[in-house]
Amino acid sequence: MDQQDPSSQRDTGLPAFMGRAILCLGAMLFLGVGLGMGLHKGASVVWTLGLLGTLAFVLVLMARWQVRLVAEPLGQLLREARPMAFEDLPGAWSALEQENLDLKERATREDQLLRSIMTRLEEGVLLFGPGGSLETYNPAAQRLLGLGAPLAPGMRAGSVFQDPESPVAIQRAYLGVPSEWRLTRAVRTLRVRAIPFAPSGAVAGVLLTLDDVTRQEALETTRQKFISNVSHELKTPATAIRIAAENLQEEQLPESAQASTQSILRSVDRLALLLGDLSELSRIESGALRLEPVRLDLDAFLVSVERDYRTRHSASGVTLEIRKEAPEGMVLMADPLRLSQILENLISNAVKFSPAGGTVNLRVEVSSRGQLWEVSDLGPGIPEAEQGRIFERFYRAQGAKSKPGTGLGLAIVKHLCRLMGGEVTVESRPGKGARFRVMLPLLQDQPPAGPPSR
Repeated sequence: MDQQDPSSQRDTGLPAFMGRAILCLGAMLFLGVGLGMGLHKGASVVWTLGLLGTLAFVLVLMARWQVRLVAEPLGQLLREARPMAFEDLPGAWSALEQENLDLKERATREDQLLRSIMTRLEEGVLLFGPGGSLETYNPAAQRLLGLGAPLAPGMRAGSVFQDPESPVAIQRAYLGVPSEWRLTRAVRTLRVRAIPFAPSGAVAGVLLTLDDVTRQEALETTRQKFISNVSHELKTPATAIRIAAENLQEEQLPESAQASTQSILRSVDRLALLLGDLSELSRIESGALRLEPVRLDLDAFLVSVERDYRTRHSASGVTLEIRKEAPEGMVLMADPLRLSQILENLISNAVKFSPAGGTVNLRVEVSSRGQLWEVSDLGPGIPEAEQGRIFERFYRAQGAKSKPGTGLGLAIVKHLCRLMGGEVTVESRPGKGARFRVMLPLLQDQPPAGPPSR
């Protein structure tokens, strides 16, 4: 920003004006009295002319000072040289009026453009003001919410949505926490997002967007049913193939036939694993899976994790190191089966990509912020461009395509974490391994943890 001249700040305002006036009045009296007393010892034509000349001089000087007081702010507004005399003021004032008209015209154009955009948007938009009342909305919001309850400025969130979840989510947004939820209105399913509106830093309102996801929801339901039915129906023939292959192994077959039988069994095992993962993922996504949290002793649970690791991965040559950062005797509220499923998927991935003789680290930290489960390895790592997709169904990174797997393990981990109210993230650099972090909340019956033990 430009620095202002301190002298210009001192030369403005009523005190400066009064000081100049007193100074000029004193000079006028001094000159007038001096002329009168010195020449004629009283009033005379010379004294009168001197007085009038001094008065005219003072008025001109004061007028120039006042022009300066007006000229400086005008020059700042117009970004041009300030007017220096009375005759410059009309031109400066005209320029100021023209700039004001230009600003009004620009504001009108921008307002018309914003209204046009809001009118043509297919997504609904609503803005709730600082007091929690509706300030503005677009026609799409009225259409998506239904014409049976016309929107109007000043309405509260409960009157607009008429469901228990929406006002609570909007209130969270006023506290600075964005929210997203589903809303069923007539035959429509709407995805609602509440975003804190903070143009000047502090939250001054909440911006809501409405998307009609009825078709996507129907397609997703159809997909889930299809996957569930297919995985269920394929289990029977897969089991029959396995039984037939095992029966063939008991026969006296040529060596080539024995190799073919082994290949059939390996393929059936892989198919059974894929069908199991598909069925599990379908149950999670459809909401059929229900958590069963119990009081879980953390030390005993970690012992069972280590025991299962030795059973399943002892031949890999990779060591598992477990580090606990929680109070002794810590008890968690968790579903042990689903928590074990998350850790098994992450640990199996880490073992798969670890070099022979390497180490996989499992760290658990329990604090007032929640439960943190961290699995890290020293494998080849995951390229940054692929990190955003590794939790998608069937997606496999380039370096993972040569490894066995279904491509569903991390998708199951992501959905289980969300079902538990948590989240999973990954940190990785090529050649530096990967670190998966699962953050889960402390459940209501679970006391906050004290300082972790070292």
